[in-house]
Amino acid sequence: MSKNITMYDNLTRAQERSFNLIQSLGIYELRAIARVFGDNSPTTSKRDDHIKFIMDKIINGEELQPIPLRQGRPYKELSNIEGILEELSSIVGKDYTLKSLSNKQNDNVRTIGFRQVEPEVVKKKIFPIKVKGVVLNRTANEFYIVNEDNSLPILIEKRAFPDLEQFDFVEGTAVVMNDNNEYIMDNIEKINYINASSYSPLPVSQERVLPSKKIKVNDKEITLGLRYVLEQGKLIDNLSKVKSLISNLKKANTISVALVSNTMFDEYIALSDVGFDNIFVLKFDDKPSDYFKKVNVFLNNIKRLQEIGTNVAIFVQDIVTLSHILDAYNKSSDKSYFNHAEETATLIKEIVMLAKSTADYNTTLFVTNDETDNADILYTTFVSKVSSKI
Repeated sequence: MSKNITMYDNLTRAQERSFNLIQSLGIYELRAIARVFGDNSPTTSKRDDHIKFIMDKIINGEELQPIPLRQGRPYKELSNIEGILEELSSIVGKDYTLKSLSNKQNDNVRTIGFRQVEPEVVKKKIFPIKVKGVVLNRTANEFYIVNEDNSLPILIEKRAFPDLEQFDFVEGTAVVMNDNNEYIMDNIEKINYINASSYSPLPVSQERVLPSKKIKVNDKEITLGLRYVLEQGKLIDNLSKVKSLISNLKKANTISVALVSNTMFDEYIALSDVGFDNIFVLKFDDKPSDYFKKVNVFLNNIKRLQEIGTNVAIFVQDIVTLSHILDAYNKSSDKSYFNHAEETATLIKEIVMLAKSTADYNTTLFVTNDETDNADILYTTFVSKVSSKI
């Protein structure tokens, strides 16, 4: 391997996995991927040049632009190129797929940008605010979060918080960093629900085992690490029972995370008082592209918690509405997968497959059920038929 490739010695876990995948590709696959990532002359570059070009784009967290139609000699798409791009998308947490790139022209997805950090302003610690959110890559030297309480973007300098990795969930304090009143993370109190001062995660076993740990729900027992259907259309329809369930989960050293679709403000306020450790809110007025990005962040955050051995209970509300909105995002696809787009079905399956049990942790899934949900064959096939009712 040439020098310009071995220079990558401080990669995050996701970047290292991406690097390993890219290194395993053949020259024709590398050329095709490089073209998708914006290289205008991939056929004249060497193998290591392709790898460096692609990795630089990933490390810098760049958003890819739609691939323009080319005149003259046509670009031959390899049969497996979409599969490679889907795997990279899953690892990195960005959507690099060809169908998505072709859709982006009309989505107007906002790219997070910050003005220059002014050290003298930061030192004053002006207007401190409490913030929390999932850590996302911005550049080689910067992370950012979108504060869950007000959607304010918060810059995080990687050198200031070396323990952070992409898709960690953090809580802390941010201060104004420049005259434009943009914010930078000043102090992190918790990482993945653990006090930052004692946070030192170690890799855990991912080998699956049969679920065995049980807790009580009302007068019955449920097994952690399995899938359950809650016979209520919304989580707020029976807040007292949901609150009791979360309380019992906490006693079993399990955090509770909700993914709530089609959410109104008053509903979010009610759910905020139930005891969830975190709520991923898919708002009523969010665009389909917002839904797609938030669901991917949610999936990668849960997978990150699994990597470090955290017991998690996931509550998903209104998965049918979520499916239809994801279909709207994948508008160029045929609805040939149980009347949904294949990309939508893949994401729903990923959510369901989060439920698992290993020797070190378990992930339990709870999905709401409204009577009308049973008319959706994707829901009955992928959710209710593989879950138990409670």
